[in-house]
Amino acid sequence: MVIDELVKFSNFYGSNEELVLAGGGNTSAKENGVMYIKGSGTSLSTITKDGFVKMNRAKLKEIFSKEYPDNDKEREALFLEDLSDAKEPGEESKRPSVETTLHSLFEYTFVLHLHPALVNGLTCSENGKEKAKELFGDSVIWVDVCKPGYILSKICFDLMEKYKKCFNKSADMILLENHGVFVAGNTVEELDEKLSLITSKIRNEISREPDFSSGEFDGEKSMRTFNKISETFGELFNDDAVISYEPSEESLKIAQSEETVKKIYNPFNPDQIVYCKPYPIYIENEEDIPSKTTEYKNKNGFLPKIILVKDCGAYAVDVTEKGSTNASMLFNDALKIACYAESFGGGKPMTAELTDFIVNWEAEAYRSKQAK
Repeated sequence: MVIDELVKFSNFYGSNEELVLAGGGNTSAKENGVMYIKGSGTSLSTITKDGFVKMNRAKLKEIFSKEYPDNDKEREALFLEDLSDAKEPGEESKRPSVETTLHSLFEYTFVLHLHPALVNGLTCSENGKEKAKELFGDSVIWVDVCKPGYILSKICFDLMEKYKKCFNKSADMILLENHGVFVAGNTVEELDEKLSLITSKIRNEISREPDFSSGEFDGEKSMRTFNKISETFGELFNDDAVISYEPSEESLKIAQSEETVKKIYNPFNPDQIVYCKPYPIYIENEEDIPSKTTEYKNKNGFLPKIILVKDCGAYAVDVTEKGSTNASMLFNDALKIACYAESFGGGKPMTAELTDFIVNWEAEAYRSKQAK
């Protein structure tokens, strides 16, 4: 059955940390008028049949003929209602991936959507669009950065319709600026071939690999910083702090100064917002941690998850071990993207407007809760 193949290749790709981190990425399969799509917040590496949501394809198609309000909150609320109404009977308690409608657009049995750092080194770079055209020609659709949810799906709908009229075939590969990659095929082997094509061509252009070996850090200062973070979260916010510490060469380089931190200060993609929050704190003196953390909380309405310290590297902070580990992984992912983007004119992070939209977007707020 198609669902068995879906589970198998989802687990396969989901277990590769070069392709999938935490609950990122999603997969789908179509059969007899229905589409099985990964449930929001579930992990591809461990997903089972029950983790997929069964959707009615005819009802999903109807969404693209509807008119939605321009107001972000109103539009996304109505879009979410229509998406929920497209679930098959018995699926009421499940929540489909935020990219369900985009998956439904592909005229292929299987769809794989991932956010690999290697690919995002291209999609999150200044020259990404031009380089993608050079590398892939018309075989890949490039989608300019936009708001997720209905807006993204509608833009992809229009681009894919245009592609089909122009080339007399259905699109099967999409690169999303500041997001990731979609590949589609009628067999699992086709997915692998297309993903390998994209990743191999990008890798051939990479001039430097990120260095996550342990660097030369200030051991005494790193311990004082660790203790000060624990103390700050305990005293100011009445919360325990689970801390993951990474004194890697890459994090030490980025934590040299406020100027170097600018390279990764703004998030590159939605996953970074979900798992490690936008905007890390940078400090030179560990005694500034309480004031800087309080200032951050008052400004943003939430606690920071990444604290960068000169001569020490990166500290990922959360109230749970899972949250701390995920924040550390996604921050390292940002470092990888920044490194790979050097080969394509440098990093191009998300805008403040788009970052704010995602921070306050109900769908990602739900995913953030599932990630804890």
